[in-house]
Amino acid sequence: MNILESIFKLIAKFFSVIGAMSGVRPCTAFADEPEIPKELTKLYE
Repeated sequence: MNILESIFKLIAKFFSVIGAMSGVRPCTAFADEPEIPKELTKLYE
């Protein structure tokens, strides 16, 4: 039963890491975005 518990703990740790990574906002590093040039914003006009 000890092997089963260690496998379960490994799987639980794996999913907890995935959950922690999904909580991080990917746009935090792009908070200081430069202004978009007018040529790019008026492509379809």
